[in-house]
Amino acid sequence: MAWQIDLSGKKALVTGGASGIGYGIACALMEAGATVTVTARTSKSVRACETETGHGTLTALQMDVTNDLSIEEALESVDDLDILVNNAGTAIRKGLEFRVDRFAEVINTNLIGTMRLCHECLGKLVLRRGCILNIASMYSFYGNPLLPGYGASKAAVVNLTMSLAIAWARHGVRVNAIAPGWIETKMTAPVKDDRVRHDTIMARTPMGRWGTPEEVGAAAVYLCSPAASFVTGATLAVDGGYAAV
Repeated sequence: MAWQIDLSGKKALVTGGASGIGYGIACALMEAGATVTVTARTSKSVRACETETGHGTLTALQMDVTNDLSIEEALESVDDLDILVNNAGTAIRKGLEFRVDRFAEVINTNLIGTMRLCHECLGKLVLRRGCILNIASMYSFYGNPLLPGYGASKAAVVNLTMSLAIAWARHGVRVNAIAPGWIETKMTAPVKDDRVRHDTIMARTPMGRWGTPEEVGAAAVYLCSPAASFVTGATLAVDGGYAAV
């Protein structure tokens, strides 16, 4: 039997979708036929988003997932919703996450921001028997001596995904997550350009290469489609085998 995923008629919202992994997911959902809205925290990021794609036009909105009023205002323009992708996130480098205020900032964005959107969108998703896809990380499962807030928040996203999947199954809403590995984006470019770190990462990655946002997007399409209708509470690693080592 030939399988083809068709998301025609589905409405998707991708937070932090103006660039990087979020943009790759947004474009993949559009390629499958969905109508997609992406959000970014700043007006500059919204303006920089390439809304004209090979598969249609993205709608870009400004939204700060740490601000309830910003979320409410952005969601006023979102009527029907079938797919919520919680991709908005942050990491503060150079060891600054060991400062409690910066640690809290990361938790507020990556974890509490995810919960804010899940809570605010639940009613819309119930009406359409929709689904939620949270973006975790390989650092959901491994310690990171430089990013304690990021790692803690992403580990919590995995547990939140399972908890909401259990709680909201009775409403017909599925909740899953993707844990990307080393994906080639603007954010990871400094790591990729550092020869020592690059070689260390590749030595740990069985497939011997970096992933692409499009590959994360392909996994997202599956988890957000009827093909995954009996999948909920799962976290899918898209990491070239990194977590298997």
